[in-house]
Amino acid sequence: MGLIIGIVKVVFLLGFLVLIHEGGHFLVAKLCQVNVKEFSLGFGPKIFSKQGKQTKYSVRAIPFGGYVDMLGETGDIAEVGSFSEAKVSQRIAIVAAGAIVNIVFGIVIYFILMTGSGMNSSTVIEQMIPEYVTDQTVLQAGDKIVSLNGEKTRIKSDVDSILLKSNGENLDVLVERNGEEIALNVKPVAIQYGEITRYILGVEVAQAENNFRNNLYYGFWETVEFISSVGEGLVMLVTGNVNINQMTGPVGISGMVVQTSGIYDFVYLLAVISLSLGVTNLLPIPALDGGKIVLLLIEAIRKKKIEEELELKIQSIGFAFLILLSLYVSFNDVVKLF
Repeated sequence: MGLIIGIVKVVFLLGFLVLIHEGGHFLVAKLCQVNVKEFSLGFGPKIFSKQGKQTKYSVRAIPFGGYVDMLGETGDIAEVGSFSEAKVSQRIAIVAAGAIVNIVFGIVIYFILMTGSGMNSSTVIEQMIPEYVTDQTVLQAGDKIVSLNGEKTRIKSDVDSILLKSNGENLDVLVERNGEEIALNVKPVAIQYGEITRYILGVEVAQAENNFRNNLYYGFWETVEFISSVGEGLVMLVTGNVNINQMTGPVGISGMVVQTSGIYDFVYLLAVISLSLGVTNLLPIPALDGGKIVLLLIEAIRKKKIEEELELKIQSIGFAFLILLSLYVSFNDVVKLF
């Protein structure tokens, strides 16, 4: 039974994210009066289809994907409603819409989860951890940590991320104490977890009061931190600071989905994957939406369409690269399971 529930969760999550992604392409295509021949959820053999006034709606056997088949999307078709005849700006909007829907959905759901939790850690020190108190300790219970090394600290994760980057060096800490701001210099405490070293201030922070104003405040800044962390991860990926072996593919994602316990964890993962999927899809790699947007921008600058044969070759190379990358990452995911 557990296996069946796990499979249902994976199929639902991936199917839903594909649905809203392709739905973004579909809706913007309709707004731009581009003829959508088929809207398909899944690939492979057809399980169900219904012909609408203009569009065929299909569900296919392989649930990991989907597509929107537009008139003139491949090859120039000089007809009213053809994708190839639409303005470049309209085509860019259609191509970008899927990823944008995933990004917006992920951000909104994450914000709702953070706002609704009511379990927010403030930056006010509730108490000092006794084993880390020394004669040199300058922080006190009741201090509100305003900034570290000039970086504003609105939520606890701000403090944690700055400490992570500190490498154990002294920090300029600005605290609010009895209504006054006081500048302090603090040496972080090193904690060893196997081969990993973490740095802490040796304090426990208080939980923020559970009220509407606080929940909105902390929910907003937690969401900003979430977006920032995804952006930092993307920068690390592009600059080569992320090893390919650290990447997670469909197998690894499916494993995380199966392991979720409760609706909160499942929806949280849904939001994280949706945002990651949207951002990844906008990377300027041929075969991804971002690669298609780059080609459309080149067309806009040249004021001339890229030759169909050349575009096909570029897309084929990009597709082959993505398939090989996906196979390699999936192989690593499988190895990690054993």
